Amino acid sequence: MRAYSQVIPVLTIARLLGLPEDRKDDLARWSQAMVAMYHAGRSRAIEVAAAEASTAFSGFLRAYVDERRAHPADDLITGLIEVEEAGDRLSTDELIATCILLLNAGNLAAVHAIGNGVKTLLTHGGPRDWLSPQKRDGTIEELLRFDPPLHMFTRRAYERIEVMGHVFEPGDEVGVLLAAASRDPGPWEDPDLFNPARPHKPHLAFSLGLHFCVGAPLARMEMQIALPILFDRVPGLRLVEPAHYADTYHFHGLDALMVTR
Repeated sequence: MRAYSQVIPVLTIARLLGLPEDRKDDLARWSQAMVAMYHAGRSRAIEVAAAEASTAFSGFLRAYVDERRAHPADDLITGLIEVEEAGDRLSTDELIATCILLLNAGNLAAVHAIGNGVKTLLTHGGPRDWLSPQKRDGTIEELLRFDPPLHMFTRRAYERIEVMGHVFEPGDEVGVLLAAASRDPGPWEDPDLFNPARPHKPHLAFSLGLHFCVGAPLARMEMQIALPILFDRVPGLRLVEPAHYADTYHFHGLDALMVTR
């Protein structure tokens, strides 16, 4: 996970934003500290670490935002600076908040998507020809359906609604089990079977509707590029011990994947 899955997404976000790639370890550390606030049972120490990471990242970004205002470049920070709606532009604080959101949203979920994908391929006999140009896209969709990086989100009902005999009142909190929905035997034939040749059908790995993940195309692209490269360069990759899932709240991913070549 540390050698590959955690590197690809943070490098990608750094390049998109126009931040120096040699700060990738800092970016990853700040992101992990901030996202820890979403986990169940957070402690005072986690809250302090998240606040410190937010402060450090904000200070780091402020210099780059100021630089791009004076000297535009071909990067996302410059693009955000140029965004204008009804004559208004984003303030520096709004730009920084948006960049932090992009880092956090575009980092850990993609880390787990790549890690889960490698684990699934290895536990099913290796990539075979599943990552060939003709089959790659279908394989990525099946990996996302079969073992998605996010398995649960909570939402609140806006209005009174009845679902399968249960009535939700406005304000009620609802646990939305995205991963379970993609294993529903109703719409999915043999849902617990990993089948890269499965006919295409929309899954819920990226949620749906207003909450559909804005980074879905980027996450797919990272997997489409990163997985074939990994198995092309290390074709003999294999597991040396069972995969170990992290004890996190809504993320569904590994904290370790021990392999050998």
